[in-house]
Amino acid sequence: MANDLDQQIIKQLEYYFGDINLPRDKFLQEKLKEDDGWVTLEVLLTFKRLAALSTDTEVIAKAAEKSENKIVEVSEDHKKIRRHPDNPVPELTAERRQILMDRTAYVKGFPLDEDLSKIIEFMEPHKVESCHRRTKKDHTFKGSCFIIFKDVEACKTFVELESLKYGEQELIRKFQKVYLDEKRAQFKKDKAALAQAKKDKAALADSQKQEQIDFPKGAVIHFTGLEEGQCLTREELKEKVKEVGELETQFIDFTKGDLQGYFRFPEANNAVDFFKKLTDGELEVSGYKLKLRVLEGQEEEEYLKKSSDAIHELRKKQKQGGKFRKRKFNHSHGGKNAKSKKTE
Repeated sequence: MANDLDQQIIKQLEYYFGDINLPRDKFLQEKLKEDDGWVTLEVLLTFKRLAALSTDTEVIAKAAEKSENKIVEVSEDHKKIRRHPDNPVPELTAERRQILMDRTAYVKGFPLDEDLSKIIEFMEPHKVESCHRRTKKDHTFKGSCFIIFKDVEACKTFVELESLKYGEQELIRKFQKVYLDEKRAQFKKDKAALAQAKKDKAALADSQKQEQIDFPKGAVIHFTGLEEGQCLTREELKEKVKEVGELETQFIDFTKGDLQGYFRFPEANNAVDFFKKLTDGELEVSGYKLKLRVLEGQEEEEYLKKSSDAIHELRKKQKQGGKFRKRKFNHSHGGKNAKSKKTE
């Protein structure tokens, strides 16, 4: 009859050679190939949890012989153990994976320095088949486990407990499928957020490249004085400015039909110098008396920024339009390598 130590040894050996651990234990699988499925007790004693129970190979062998579950078999010389030939490990098919998932729970809230044996002992009353500690890349414990129960009902009962504490800490309990679905959803959300962050960063970098154009100060004049129906043209305004101030305008912000507008000179203080040549700040153009003033201070800054933004936007549209025309040309005419046809 198995005593308490024998039962602990049996439980540990059946875990090593069990349906859950054996298919994923690469080290043990390699050892099984070396000797027709047999593994020496010397090798098994390199496993800390078994060695913590006993280092006496005879004690371990005799305990294993008392197992009634037909999971392990002891060699005649008591030096080796293997998975019982009459009870082979189930093939890990998609169906088998689903069965295991249905009776697996995610449990979080264990101390980060907790020993696995204490967690297993704590879970003993809940019909547990296997307990897998989740670890980080550096093999430190995350404080959570995937726990496989003996059947779906036991798993469901455990997850749906109203409350369960490990010491003073309330344990978070979920079906493994629920936990994995939540992780996938969070991963998808994080991925989308990261993509958006990269997009925003690229947009910011692009906007930062488009620094405000350094226009000269004291070079912008604003004019009013037109009424509905009066149709002054930019050409008329340009010629009059040149005639009065002997200066060429660099840009006229005005469309025929507008009641006010702006014109900008190429050099700093050109507008100031031009304004000094006027009488009472007025300029007569084609019979229209325009009232002029030089932009200064914040009003000037805001106008120049608006002008800079407009130029950048125009360049952007021209660039996009160029790409579109290039694609259209390549598509219509066989691409950049197509032979040109001379117009007759």
